[in-house]
Amino acid sequence: METLKEFLARPDIKKIKRELPEKLYTTDFNRDPNRAIYHDESVFYSPADGFILYSNVVKPDEDIISVKGMDYTVNELMQEKIKERCMVIGIFMAYVDVHINRIPTNGWVKYEKLDSLKVNELSMRAMENHILKEFEVKYDNIEYALYNMRVKNRIFCPWIQQHYWLIQIADFEVNVITHFGDQNDFYTQSERFSVVRMGSQVDLIIPLINKKLRFESLVDDKISWHVEGGVDALIRWGKK
Repeated sequence: METLKEFLARPDIKKIKRELPEKLYTTDFNRDPNRAIYHDESVFYSPADGFILYSNVVKPDEDIISVKGMDYTVNELMQEKIKERCMVIGIFMAYVDVHINRIPTNGWVKYEKLDSLKVNELSMRAMENHILKEFEVKYDNIEYALYNMRVKNRIFCPWIQQHYWLIQIADFEVNVITHFGDQNDFYTQSERFSVVRMGSQVDLIIPLINKKLRFESLVDDKISWHVEGGVDALIRWGKK
């Protein structure tokens, strides 16, 4: 795990930022580097490369803006009517990030495309430009989350004997979210399962159903962290 400044100071990321648009969008943006598969039943690994936007436990019908300046609730984002409190971690993927998404735990994946909550679609460039130029997340620019294409992935994890969700959000300019497998396929922790094109966001949402389990966030959203999918642990869980 790196701070945002450390990530953007890496030689390989500096090189990508200097590329001409032709190479950036045909080669760099579509890169899928070899990555080791990590396995640890006590953690949820990051599903995506990107910058941590927020990490909180919230009520699903509570306006998240009261927690971190957001303008949607968990129920609105997922088009669900759940009652349990949820642990929510949001990750923003900029154009310099690898856009392959990975499974945080072992599990079976069922996915569905969600309807946009509003007609218009918004670009994520405002958020992206601020992150890359000002080295911070600006929450005034996050309105795209309710307009752009969204896919809801419901994952049943055998370790905790319950489901959790990954919500993928695409940029409207290239509104493409593609899965590598079929419905209800089983994936091993850290395995590649999907790709989101152009600027995008992934939210990890865990309903706190089982009162005998505890979930601890390993990322502080007061620090501008950059994480790697399938490499950096976001949550540690265990029995109370």
